[in-house]
This record gives sequence, C-alpha cells and structure tokens, in this order.
Amino acid sequence: MKGKNYCKLHTEEMKQYPPFTSQSILTTNSDVTAMAAKLNEMADFTKEGFLFNQVREVVEKAYDIGKLVEAHQLFGGYINTTFGIYTEKEGAIDTWLIRKYKRGKELDSLMFEHKLLIHAYDNGFSYGCRPIAAKNGATYHIEKEVYPTGEEDAIFAVFNYLDGISTYTWLGNWAEPEMPEHTFLSAARSMAEFHSAMKGFHPGELHGDNIMDNEDITVNDLIAKFPETLKRFRKNYAESGFENVFTDFFDSNYDYYQKMCEASVIPAEDYQKMHYCACQCDFHPGNFKYDEEGYVTASFDYDMAKMDTRLFEIGLGMHYCFASWKCSTNGIIQLENVEKFIRRYNAEIQNIGAIEPLNETEKKYLYEVMVQGTLYDMAWCTSACVYDPSLDPYEYLYYMQHFLFSLQWLEAHEAEVRAIAGKI
Repeated sequence: MKGKNYCKLHTEEMKQYPPFTSQSILTTNSDVTAMAAKLNEMADFTKEGFLFNQVREVVEKAYDIGKLVEAHQLFGGYINTTFGIYTEKEGAIDTWLIRKYKRGKELDSLMFEHKLLIHAYDNGFSYGCRPIAAKNGATYHIEKEVYPTGEEDAIFAVFNYLDGISTYTWLGNWAEPEMPEHTFLSAARSMAEFHSAMKGFHPGELHGDNIMDNEDITVNDLIAKFPETLKRFRKNYAESGFENVFTDFFDSNYDYYQKMCEASVIPAEDYQKMHYCACQCDFHPGNFKYDEEGYVTASFDYDMAKMDTRLFEIGLGMHYCFASWKCSTNGIIQLENVEKFIRRYNAEIQNIGAIEPLNETEKKYLYEVMVQGTLYDMAWCTSACVYDPSLDPYEYLYYMQHFLFSLQWLEAHEAEVRAIAGKI
C-alpha cells in the first residue's frame, strides 16, 4: 500500500463527545419543548395579526362603512371565520358582522346565499340579516392570498349586525326536559316566517352548498347515493393516512349506514308533492340569538342554504334541536317537543298566509326526513375529515357515535314518530 494517500480527518485528533444521560436527554427535551411552544405562540400571533389587518384592509378599502375601530372574532363555527366589528364614520359608531368564507368556497353558492337573504329580508323575514353592498356594488369582496402552493381567492362579506344573546350551540341544544317551550316555539315561528318569505324566490343558475356533493340535487337524491359517497370518503381517508379510531368506527358501522340510507329514501313521485323552497339546511340552536327571557330574536348562518323540501328542513332541525348529547340519553329525541314544534310551525304558516301548511304527503314522511336529517349531519362529519385529515379523530368519533345512537333510536321508535303525523 506504499505510496497510497489516505483520506485525512478534518482534525488531527478525534473530538471526544460525552455520553448521553437520562438527565441530559430530559434537559434537551425541555429546551426543545420550550422552543416549540414559542414557535406556536409566534404562529398564533402572526395568524391573529394577519386576520386583523386583512379585515381592516377589506373594511376600509372595499366598503364605505368607515374606519375599523375594533374587531372581535366570533368562535363556535367549524367552517368560516367570522368577526363582529365596530366602525366609525362621521363621528357615528356602527356594528357589523364580517365573514371570511372557507377556502375553496364557490362563488355561485355564496351568491345564492346572498340572493336568498336579500329576498327574505325584502319579503318580511324579520329575524334575518342581509349582506351589505361593497363600493363596487357587489355583496362580497375578493382578496388575493399568496401561499407557497400558489395564489388563492379569499371571499369576504359584510352583514348588518343582529342583536341578541348567543345562548346555545349545536351541541348544547333543546333536548332537555327543562327547556322552556317558548324558546323552541319562537324558533318554529322563525322557520315558518323564513319559508313564507321564500315565496317567489328563483335562484336562476345559482345553487347552494350540498355538503357531500356539489351537484344541484335534492337531499333525497344525496341520501340515495350516500353509501357510494361514503366509500369514496373511505378511500380518501386511506390515501391521506387518516387511519385511526374514527375510521375503525366508520368501517364497523358502514353496513348500518347503508341500510338506513336505503330505508329513508322517499319515492320521487311523493317527493314532488312536497313544498319546495330555499332552506337554511343548518337549523340548530347555535344559529339563533335570544333575548334575556329565551325568545329567539335573530337567525343567522345561511351559507349552507340550498333549494329543497321544507320537510327536509324540519327533519334536519328536529335532529339538531331535540336529539340529546348526554351520555345517559345520547341519541334520544324529545318527540313531545317535536310535535309541539311542528304544530306551531303549521299554525304560524297559516297565520302568515303566504304558503300552505304541511300537506298529507309531507306528514306521511316525517320519519324518513328525520333519518335523512341525521344522515345529512353525519355527512358533514365524514366529509370534514376528507377535507382536513389533521382533525382530531376522537372529537369526530364522538360526533359519529351520536349520529349512530340517534339513528338506532329512530329505528326503534319509528311507530311513535309516524304517529305524530296523525296528530298534526
């Protein structure tokens, strides 16, 4: 080997590294944890600063409502980002609501929402708000956002502010026996007034959101194809690595979901006999404001609105409002209050006089639409995990368990639900 040159070390002598000990690893872990916490704090700070400045720029650049004085983010929703804001113009302080719609929001569905809100407001819907026109006359404003993956449109809209107290959420609903009747009966009045105000509404080429499918079809058709949609969702979970307790539960109950979908589909010839109108499709206690005595004063969150039967709106609402979330009663629906709600809805519809009360075909399918309403709510849960696989699987497992218990309870009490039709 004489004459060969060997690689030389960078240093003449190897550096001596001390061995790790449990304590040195613990100290390093503490240092790294502190650094991670600081980075998270900075991320939250920059996100908050970005949102506040973006809201200020949109309000002052795109709208003629004055200078932004304060902005308070309103939490509780899962889809959009919403702020209550104060502006000052010519010495007067005004209150507004500004919404930043979810990423990927389709402009057509937003315009559908705004068109129906204006129509409802102009036709006597006293509980609702309406979008405010921007300087260019549109009811929305688009801001460009640049991400590492490319440029996106962020859509904003400003609404007049609705007075009242935010008392409930979609989880803290009206399922408990001590719930005062006047609270949910005033909500029945709100639903009746909205459906009545929708008389003469024509969306044209626009259509609303459909949660699990962007086709402009009825919920009845969506439920008919929901088993296949769930299979597509399951494939998405696998491809994104979303394999956990949620998907275990999903897999073990898929056959039951399919059975309940098939059992709740309404014959097309009967579906066509039902009153068809714009529906909020998000009718739950968290989407109302109340006065100090518990009466509904305002109704909001119409970004999921679509054209469908008002009976589906009732079925979805009865699940949202009266299915218990408590451990000992999870999924049990307060049928006595369901009957009282529908009776008041019918009475208010008759008093307003714009449209007819529920007809015999609609009454016949109350059970089916209550099942469909539960499945539709489940569709939100299952689709959410497709769009964002970073969601906490245990949180969404909790939701899925509630929907399963509700479906099982409805199946076991089908005769009681159908009996309500004979009383209303």
